[in-house]
Amino acid sequence: MTDADGFTGAVAACLAYGTDVDPRSLEDAVRLVLGDAPQAPSRAMLEELHWRVTERLRSAGLPEEAQRVALVYGGATKIKGYVFEAPKLPEIRGASALLEWVNDHRLPAIWRDTLGASLGESCIIYTGGGSFLAFAPAAKGAELAGRIEQEFTRQTLTANSVAVAETFSLIELRYGRQPLDFWTAEFLECWRDPQLRAELEAYYYAPMPGSAVARLSDGEIREAVPGRTLNNDDIAAVRRFLNRKQFGELVTLLATMFNRRRDERAYAGAPRTLPLYPMLPWAEKCDSSDVRPAEWSGTVAGETRAYSEPSARKRYVGQLIKRDDDDQTRWYTSTFAWRAPADLRDRSWETQWETFLNQNGTNTPYRRAMDQQQRVAPPRDLNEIGAASRPDRYIGIIYADGNNVGRLIATLSTPDALHQTSQYLSDAATNAVFTALAHCLRPAAVRHERQRVGVHPFEILTIGGDDLLLIVPGNRAFDVALMIAYEFERSLAEHLLAPSGAQASNDMRKHMRYARETPMTLKPYTPSIGLSAGVVIAHESAPIFFLRDLVEELLKRAKKLAHRYARQHYYGGAVDFMVLKSVTMVADTVEAFRKAALHDESDRRLTARPYTWHEFAGLLETARALKRANFPRSQLYRLRRVMETTPGVIASSMEYLYTRVRQKALSDTLSEYIEQQAWQSADKALRRPVAPPWLPVAHQAYETIWPDLAEIYDMVPAAVEEEG
Repeated sequence: MTDADGFTGAVAACLAYGTDVDPRSLEDAVRLVLGDAPQAPSRAMLEELHWRVTERLRSAGLPEEAQRVALVYGGATKIKGYVFEAPKLPEIRGASALLEWVNDHRLPAIWRDTLGASLGESCIIYTGGGSFLAFAPAAKGAELAGRIEQEFTRQTLTANSVAVAETFSLIELRYGRQPLDFWTAEFLECWRDPQLRAELEAYYYAPMPGSAVARLSDGEIREAVPGRTLNNDDIAAVRRFLNRKQFGELVTLLATMFNRRRDERAYAGAPRTLPLYPMLPWAEKCDSSDVRPAEWSGTVAGETRAYSEPSARKRYVGQLIKRDDDDQTRWYTSTFAWRAPADLRDRSWETQWETFLNQNGTNTPYRRAMDQQQRVAPPRDLNEIGAASRPDRYIGIIYADGNNVGRLIATLSTPDALHQTSQYLSDAATNAVFTALAHCLRPAAVRHERQRVGVHPFEILTIGGDDLLLIVPGNRAFDVALMIAYEFERSLAEHLLAPSGAQASNDMRKHMRYARETPMTLKPYTPSIGLSAGVVIAHESAPIFFLRDLVEELLKRAKKLAHRYARQHYYGGAVDFMVLKSVTMVADTVEAFRKAALHDESDRRLTARPYTWHEFAGLLETARALKRANFPRSQLYRLRRVMETTPGVIASSMEYLYTRVRQKALSDTLSEYIEQQAWQSADKALRRPVAPPWLPVAHQAYETIWPDLAEIYDMVPAAVEEEG
């Protein structure tokens, strides 16, 4: 995006591409649609707008058959399968970096090479998070979509990708698919048909409170359907319709085409060609993938390895990101012809991290500690991340994602709004991760070849839009996740308007289970987009694919809680977590494990997970308070066993009260941080003296934070500033 009118110049240039028409003569027509068009036009207004735009294009010399522009949408699929195919951190790092480089840098380069540097750059609406969306001349859309798929295969050999293209008229860029054929009157006729209502409700969903369509008055809605008397149900229905009939509907259409092509292979374009490397009976297996024949075997970084070429590329790129020199990568360069680009190393997360420390992070604890080290390098493996944990050899995986971002994108009115929103999301996620790492972590000292060197004790696997995945030391995972969420939500609250009637973080405290203050309430904000997360802490030797599946399920459970609070007009996120002392603790899903191990039943839950971020901050502070008071770990676990083995809540509550009386030095701490001064039912009607540490959730139904405290106790430092 290069001009003040957003994508006006880019769309005009795409219309004029391949003709003798001056693109500048088309900009007024494009601006009529993308800049000055009304929010809720009637059919007559739409037809007049279409006529005016068509006449201006025709008078500029553009024939009617050329008055369309393409949108190209694509990206990698099965990303986690590609990235986590290998169990080793160097290959995981290289796979993630290679995919991001192709999506964020090679795809824009295709546009520049095909359309010219100026036009190609201005056509890109967004790129990141494994997705790519851009304008293109109508005659070039299908070709460019095909080149996207080819580029992923050319650079990665095995990563799956999909790209689709469709052409649209100018009026469709503002009012969605075929607005002249189906507008408000036709929609209301279908809406009043009971057999069609359910399907229409699913597609034309209600606008988010505070959006442009939600702010339209009832009178403005009536003007969109002149000549009809509308009741309240009709007005609400038309508001739904207008909410979807915007540019975002075209993105939804392209995403649907994308999914169909991914599933059917021959839909929307030439048939997809998927890479296949057959495993011959006599061939040596690739150590990394375990499914492809090895093409090289030898020693890499002191390890004897056998690699197929796709896996070798991952390891090679991983070494470049870690800044290994030519001697250390000669095993690859002397065997394979493909070379990573010279700028890939400069675009790595490590380079961006160091740039952050040199600019915005100069006064952070991490940078001050780093200045005392001669050299700090990325970790060679998960062991070096786990070595920074106390207790050591534990890693934490944080997987976070924004809430309802897809629905927000689908209702944005213009390409410029989509571009700006995606940029806000990407910047907020990146800054939140870097800020959290700079405040919660310190460089770790590990032994390399008989000397101790500094290591960055984390690995950023991806930060794409609102989606992020990283690995940190186990005992820092909770604090890092909490600060990421706080910084992300607070940053977006400053740039994206929160829905009207949205609750601020301090106002919602009275509706949550933790009654004391936390950073979310001491420095309140009104979330516009919440961030939910799953956090898994496990031994560094745990299979990475297993932890990936767990953290994905935990994220889904957290999003369900965030969705429930959204009904109360609080749009912040939530978190669910699990601490694994051994990989055999969970053999099935998180839900099945909790039902078996924690008796997670409808009337008596031995966990209070998931938590909102305010509640999670309270849980961490509760654990720290018990640590500061030297609460005996044996008593913590003993009470948990009593809860597990005794039915009901009375017996375990009596045991808790007996412990509080017997541990006189801890009585005040327990009263202040465990009982109703700190923890309460989320339902105001149930806030009465109950049997601590149980919290009522319904009539004769209870939950408790105690097993959650026991689970996280060893992984929470006694103080946030503690360096271990």
